[in-house]
Amino acid sequence: MNINIMIITRFNILGIFVISILLTLGVSNFSTNDTSLTLTAPLIAFATTATSSMAHSEHMDEMRHDSSNATMSEEDKMRFCGTDKINSNQYVNEFAIPVQCSQPVGLAVDKDNNVWVASGKLGSLLVFNSKTLEFDNIIKIPNWLEQTRIMGSMIWNMKFDKNGNLWFTDELSNSIWKYFVKEGKFENYRLLSEGGYPQSIAFDSDGNVWFTQFFGNRLGFIEPSKVITNTTEGISELDMSRQIDFQTMGPISNGFGFGNIDVNSTSPTNVNETLWFSTASFPVGGHIIGYDVTAEALTIHDVTYTHNVPFSIAEDENGLLWANSHIANLFFSLNPDTGEIRQYATSNPSASGNLTTLPYYNVYRDGKLWFNEHYGNAIASYDPKEKTLVEYYIPSQNPLWVNSSNPLRFTFDNNGSIWFTEWTENKLGVITKDRFDQIPISLEVSKDKLVIDGKNNKSDMLDIYISSKIINSTLPSSSNTTSQINSPMNITMDATSSLSRDGKLTNITASFSQDTVHFGEKPSTGNGPSSSSPPESKVTLAIQPTKEAIPGNYTLTISAKHDKDITVSKIVDLEIR
Repeated sequence: MNINIMIITRFNILGIFVISILLTLGVSNFSTNDTSLTLTAPLIAFATTATSSMAHSEHMDEMRHDSSNATMSEEDKMRFCGTDKINSNQYVNEFAIPVQCSQPVGLAVDKDNNVWVASGKLGSLLVFNSKTLEFDNIIKIPNWLEQTRIMGSMIWNMKFDKNGNLWFTDELSNSIWKYFVKEGKFENYRLLSEGGYPQSIAFDSDGNVWFTQFFGNRLGFIEPSKVITNTTEGISELDMSRQIDFQTMGPISNGFGFGNIDVNSTSPTNVNETLWFSTASFPVGGHIIGYDVTAEALTIHDVTYTHNVPFSIAEDENGLLWANSHIANLFFSLNPDTGEIRQYATSNPSASGNLTTLPYYNVYRDGKLWFNEHYGNAIASYDPKEKTLVEYYIPSQNPLWVNSSNPLRFTFDNNGSIWFTEWTENKLGVITKDRFDQIPISLEVSKDKLVIDGKNNKSDMLDIYISSKIINSTLPSSSNTTSQINSPMNITMDATSSLSRDGKLTNITASFSQDTVHFGEKPSTGNGPSSSSPPESKVTLAIQPTKEAIPGNYTLTISAKHDKDITVSKIVDLEIR
């Protein structure tokens, strides 16, 4: 297999951005397995389920009292095991995982809309029935490595293939597992690189498995038809460190419409067979990388000059690539054709009390970019057309993790609802699709760009129109939360910017005519004049630069926070001259 490499960087020459193609070359073939790499003491992964040797209730009881938890101190349990308390709010519904200290990360949804969660601490797969809203099965992973540390093995990613079989990564055994659901059988495939630490998996249109590694610095490839359990057979890897210098890799994802053909075109080039992933270097730096499966070609975009650490890549229908900066409060888009990058700030993470939100994993779906905020303790969506950011806050907070529940991964179910894990709180959470648009406030702005000039002391301002909305306040059936969504509410105004990676308004000041907006009782639903439109309030925002303001093009995030449940923001352009 010969791989073509295209490395792209972007330079700023007298304010003009230039795309420079540095080199295209052939790379020697993937490193492949050898039978000598077969483990001398392989795991024996026979079929096993929670009910194969004992009743489900007996297995559940065994898991609750797992001996590995007995050696943990009370502080360790507070830090890694959470509590049984459910803290659902207007948007998020939580479910306690019925085994102690499961430390869930990866999750996946099957064709029947069951949510599968993995416990890297206990070595089990737990199946949550989204209809009954209960965990109804636990499947023990065979020969799970003994957990000698407080943290269990990190199972970062789980995905079902087209045949309904479940694949998942396993940090401590440095392997990728496959669970044959119908047969109840496990197989285990070992990585070529010792200590590679598998991070994420994706399938191509032929059903092959591609994966990235935290520390292996290699793009991995598994041919399911050639694998042999407990060996490296059928696995090959491309050493990315031969092309670029980096420290770790991010998750891998399929390009938008992966494997689909544009029905309005006769050109086969409309087939998107590109996989995307990132590399990162610390404290700042990294690359966004595309691998064209059909052409066997890599395209590398160097984004180090942005001073971000790119993590998780999602492609939209226009070919824009969206990435999160997991050292700060920023997310950004890259136009791979022009090299243009636009950065955006989340709101201030005041709901959790942190200084940074740390956007993490992302998915582009239904015209919106969705991502989790690791320390912002939220699930967020950004609508590029409406330039609207919505952050739904997770009610559980752990003070030992700066008030985060560590929502490390999320996925969509077959109905479009979002499910996520809370790693340190031992919980599974959901925002049902019907809640996405049940937002009690809306924002409009008088213009979409502000222009200021530090040298000439020129400021600018815009008006913000905030409306309260009547919405359906019915909550999911399992929630005991009393609805307050149409009750009187206070809205707190705030602003952040892409001027700095932590979202701070560096060398500029923002002044609102009102810092807080109060709405009384919900608007009338009758036929009188008061029902013709919802209550609206106008707030004026003035932006004043200092002489130290650095000229350039940025964005400004204008936020309206409603209690600790939700923040709605509009993003406008900011030009400093």
